[in-house]
Amino acid sequence: MSINLKQMLEGATAIPYSDKLITILDEACSTYKSNDEFERVDELVVGFVTGIIPSEFKNHIKKVMEEQEFHEIPTNEVFVCLAQYVVLITILNNEDELNKSICASKLMNYILIVKALKRSIPNVNNILDVYQYHISKYLIDIDIVPKDIQTEIRSKIPEETFPLEIPEEDADALRLVFKEAELYRIERLLTSDEIQGIENPFVRVYVGLSKMFDLLSYCFYNLDLNRIIGLLIGNKDEKRRKKLTKIVEELMLSGCVFKHDCSETSVILSMTKGINQKIINDLMLSVKEFTIYLYYELLTEKIIATRN
Repeated sequence: MSINLKQMLEGATAIPYSDKLITILDEACSTYKSNDEFERVDELVVGFVTGIIPSEFKNHIKKVMEEQEFHEIPTNEVFVCLAQYVVLITILNNEDELNKSICASKLMNYILIVKALKRSIPNVNNILDVYQYHISKYLIDIDIVPKDIQTEIRSKIPEETFPLEIPEEDADALRLVFKEAELYRIERLLTSDEIQGIENPFVRVYVGLSKMFDLLSYCFYNLDLNRIIGLLIGNKDEKRRKKLTKIVEELMLSGCVFKHDCSETSVILSMTKGINQKIINDLMLSVKEFTIYLYYELLTEKIIATRN
């Protein structure tokens, strides 16, 4: 999918840039941290959403411009558009479907911050093109385990003489058995007294989802998020709302175990590490919203871990 940098910069400059300068900026954007797409997307998503552009990116753009005898310093509005452009081309031009989905999910995980900033984002229509690559869509396509297969293998598994080598026609049935086992383990965990006994619904959600992703040995099943939400919060707590800063404070006071590493675009997980997110001090979330945001942050981080 083609993204037009010249169109993205319309309105960001008092006088439209020349085609030559657009070509130079395009090249500068394409060469920024080209060997680490996750880091590039992380820092520039935060940059263009908040309007606070990293100095390293600014210096890279200015250096490339100066090398081509362009000494004009771009405005912050231009840098915002350029950062957004880098994120979009990294996602939309990515030939690795999983990496494309991870990068798209990083953007969509972080975009919730806009609710707190009440800040408009340029080129919204281009961002909408990214939504179809969210990790939830990827899992629908990749999870090809048949939903129901009736074969004799189910009756053979409990036997002591169950063969380690199975015929090809039984492979899908065995995959289904393993998937059902994983789903059973998840449901047993989320309905356990250990999880259900936690009175604070936000803490219950955090502990339940954290333990669930620790338990998952394979993270590419297309899990039923609505089912998970129902098991964790039901209907009674669904509409309770709190400031995200208060939620994180309660998580810390409860003695929750927090993840050591996470992406900058995982807002909730970053806050549990003590990273100050002053720009979202007023962000209010319901228990259900908190569950959905945290679920996709944990899922994205789990998948990234499998790539490393």
